[in-house]
Amino acid sequence: MLITNSDVSALQRNIDKVIAELEMWFNRNDLIIHVGKTGIMSFHDRQSKFLIKPQVSFNKLNPEYTAKTKFLGIHITETLKWYSNVQSLANKLSKVSFMIKSSKGILSPCTIQNIYFTKFQAFLQFGILFWEGTGSELSIRIFRIQKRVIRSMVVASSRTSCRQLFKELNILTLASLYIFEVTCFIRKYCQSLKQNSQVHQHNTRRKLDIHVKLQKTEIYKKIVLNTGTEAYNNLPKFLKEINDYKAFKKELKLFLLLQSFYSVGEFVSS
Repeated sequence: MLITNSDVSALQRNIDKVIAELEMWFNRNDLIIHVGKTGIMSFHDRQSKFLIKPQVSFNKLNPEYTAKTKFLGIHITETLKWYSNVQSLANKLSKVSFMIKSSKGILSPCTIQNIYFTKFQAFLQFGILFWEGTGSELSIRIFRIQKRVIRSMVVASSRTSCRQLFKELNILTLASLYIFEVTCFIRKYCQSLKQNSQVHQHNTRRKLDIHVKLQKTEIYKKIVLNTGTEAYNNLPKFLKEINDYKAFKKELKLFLLLQSFYSVGEFVSS
């Protein structure tokens, strides 16, 4: 449940109203809110000097504010930094990496590849929209683990370049996987975003691009809508001209498999 308002007094009123409605619904359905397992988080950037923590009360009990929590498998902090989530992800990926390395002489290459997609890539893909676009140091750590797994799958030395191996195994790099997920998100769920052709009538080569709104702060520049818009705008023209969503996804994946981008920056500059 997310409640926002730029005015502190209005925010408190909104919270009181929502909590009252929740209590009524729970009581009507003979349910109880477990206050001990209920956390409250006040989101803010790291530069905030005055933290706003409105009063929240469930059935005359006050849940505690928390700096971090785990929600649906995603580690969230009050400053929206993703170090805890990436640390947890790195631990999971390292375990799968060891599993694949240990199974190399026992299982067939096809089975090893199935383990990669069902375990490693499943972990990698989950929540990637949130953390991959926020900082290169986080991406580098996870990408190193991915390259280590790729080398294990083909028994290559630690000095072997993985770019061609990704193509041979039909596996998306971390950056390519993020580009795939974020551009599909923009294409499928953000129909309200305007293209440049809807903002002005000039017949430019960027008329099919999504119109970019200027952002003043770094935290807003890194949200999914902005990073996704930047990635979508840098797609080749033939991809943006595909109207059918399923066809778009298929052609986009083929394009990314052929390129094997090592970073989002490499994709943008290409």
